[in-house]
Amino acid sequence: MNKISLHNIDIIMSYRGNTSEREENLYAVLRYFDLAHCDYTIWLMEADVVPKFDWHRLSNPRIQHVFTYNDGLFPKAYLYNLGAKISQCDALFFIDIDCVPNPHVLSSCIYNIMTTPDNDVICPYHGAINVTGATKQRFLESPSFDHFNGIHKTALTDDTSVLYEGSMGGAFIFRRSAFLRIGGLDTSFIGWGGEDNELFFRSQRLGVKWVSMDTPLFHLHHDSTSRDEWVFKAEANARRAYLSQTMSMTDLNAATEKLKLFFA
Repeated sequence: MNKISLHNIDIIMSYRGNTSEREENLYAVLRYFDLAHCDYTIWLMEADVVPKFDWHRLSNPRIQHVFTYNDGLFPKAYLYNLGAKISQCDALFFIDIDCVPNPHVLSSCIYNIMTTPDNDVICPYHGAINVTGATKQRFLESPSFDHFNGIHKTALTDDTSVLYEGSMGGAFIFRRSAFLRIGGLDTSFIGWGGEDNELFFRSQRLGVKWVSMDTPLFHLHHDSTSRDEWVFKAEANARRAYLSQTMSMTDLNAATEKLKLFFA
């Protein structure tokens, strides 16, 4: 199989191995990138009380594992920003550890960011499809995008369902200079939810245009126990994210300048 180039991009993933299902998803997605793609580096940013990622399980030299001690709620925004700060690549691909984008669309989007000034952010999808059951199991055993061929929100199978319609988080490619210019993600968002929405609202108001591709992102199902525990926090985060859409430009610019200090 011919591997599809990702044009030497840095891929940033955040991770906490708090369930066996999430762990299985991570290793399957990492194996998938190894089998499907070339010319990339993955920065796997882990936050936990002890490191749980086993690099030797894959022995992929393209994976750079960075561990940060953290015994609180999962700091996804901080980990993404830390990865962006460590990276020196002109473009950054942020992706959740349980998501699989169309490989050809992904390559084209990265090439666009890398070689033209047309866009600062591209989501290589629009709408996410949750994958469960036998279809997910086949992917875990033999990671290939072929398992998802023909599946779309208008052509679902018994193992798939629409997870969400839009494209704010999950997977997005950012020109690094634009990401730093707007201050990256707001690291005050911890736990689950809100950080991607806030980034979208703030960056749009600061003149950074988001473009999405008309193809689905595939999400490997995982149990929602840990999410349910923090549902109140998630709802509060989602409400707070909208403040970046409604606050004055003076306040938004002041908040952005504070966020930019992380990268100083």
